[in-house]
Amino acid sequence: MISQSLTFLGAGRMAGALIRGIIHANLVSAKQITLSSKSGSSAQKLAREYGVNAALGNQEAIMASSVIFLCTKPAQALETLVKDASLLQNKLIISLAAGIMSEDLFVAAGGQARIIRTMPNIAVRINKGVTTITPHSSSTHNDLLLAQEFFGALGSIYEITEDQLNGATALSGSGPAFALLFLEALLEGGLASGIDSNLARRLSAHALAAAATLILETEDSPLIIRREIASPKGTTEAGLEVLEKHQFSLIVREAVVAAKQRAQQLSEPGLISS
Repeated sequence: MISQSLTFLGAGRMAGALIRGIIHANLVSAKQITLSSKSGSSAQKLAREYGVNAALGNQEAIMASSVIFLCTKPAQALETLVKDASLLQNKLIISLAAGIMSEDLFVAAGGQARIIRTMPNIAVRINKGVTTITPHSSSTHNDLLLAQEFFGALGSIYEITEDQLNGATALSGSGPAFALLFLEALLEGGLASGIDSNLARRLSAHALAAAATLILETEDSPLIIRREIASPKGTTEAGLEVLEKHQFSLIVREAVVAAKQRAQQLSEPGLISS
């Protein structure tokens, strides 16, 4: 277990996923975790669910730990830091705020905190996630090692440069939602083909898992593997022809680009929603 206590500013879905994963991985005990939220009610809800501490406000939460996970909505991230910058001196801030640049976080925190940007995906809650890590120049080698220890226990980690982070957010952070939409469509296709709902759900999930495993555990490209599956005039080719007719590949590419552009917009001054 890690000796440091942890604070979460923000108590939304990703904070909950991280807390669940961290406790499941036995990184810290529930009593070492304190969280706060803008309304207070979401923090109380997560506290009851996982047995962690809910603070009365951000100031109390910040004072409880030297490691701060910034899990607010992107539009609230800088304001949250500015309000309590005097309390953030010498603390490590691990930001999950999509699109918000590390230098802006550093300035908002008063220029005396240490910043690491991360983007985990939702599967960290079952310790099967993927997290990209981007250290700011204010962070130390030990800070990076700590972040790697945390997120490495929750799945795979990739250290990347900040210029890649918005694209990685779109691909790794948003990508599971795109894949789940495809899975829903596969499931519906199974139902339309006469397969019962439970079996269709499992076979659809296994289909995506099989594809992902082949990419992760071989050196073959998706195109090569796809050609191995699709026999001429066979069932797979018939289905692929329909996808190609409706420009499936183009649509998915445009979805990733749109998500990246949204991440870039989140860093623009004056943006209110996330």
